Amino acid sequence: MKKLQLFQGTERGYELDQTFTRAQGATMLLRLFGWESAADNAQGLTSPFTDVPTVHWAAKSVAFAYEKALVHGITNEQFAPNASMTGAQFIALTMRALGYTEAEPQQASELAASSGLLSATDAKQFAQAAVFRRDDMVAIAYSAIQTKLKGSERTLLQKLVEDDKAVSAEAAVASGLFKKPAAEVEPGGDPMDQIEAAIKDALKQ
Repeated sequence: MKKLQLFQGTERGYELDQTFTRAQGATMLLRLFGWESAADNAQGLTSPFTDVPTVHWAAKSVAFAYEKALVHGITNEQFAPNASMTGAQFIALTMRALGYTEAEPQQASELAASSGLLSATDAKQFAQAAVFRRDDMVAIAYSAIQTKLKGSERTLLQKLVEDDKAVSAEAAVASGLFKKPAAEVEPGGDPMDQIEAAIKDALKQ
């Protein structure tokens, strides 16, 4: 996830054992949508949340996600950016990135199981966990990029590479989770090309 630029640590490292906050959730959601750069470059966006001032590190992410109707506050004026995000909440956000715009925490585990994002057992475990940590978030996000978008045969990672250009094709190929379309594979770059070339050379002898 780090090599795909879909996960970043803090000044103290990855902190996988730490709880995952609502502000971090909004930021991660935009990465999964391929919209993080758009949010960073957005001008004049504000949110109604008084607890996310413009100087807050996640202010643009929260405002952009709110503008796109991807996140909600705990009230009309409060987002609670530093409060812990639950597993059900993050699963719901992830499902929205996969095209399930109707996803809400109440039915998150069922949608996660039916979509193929998670097994029924894992979905229930994450959704009902008393504490949702950063390593749990990474596990769900990693599964998400390999999951097909709603009503599509393409995965989220394919969308991030081919449509959004949010992930480089080279990094995606190196991860082993993505293959370039046949038309884009350079001659000799495919192992089968190398085998065919070797056979042709042998026949010439």
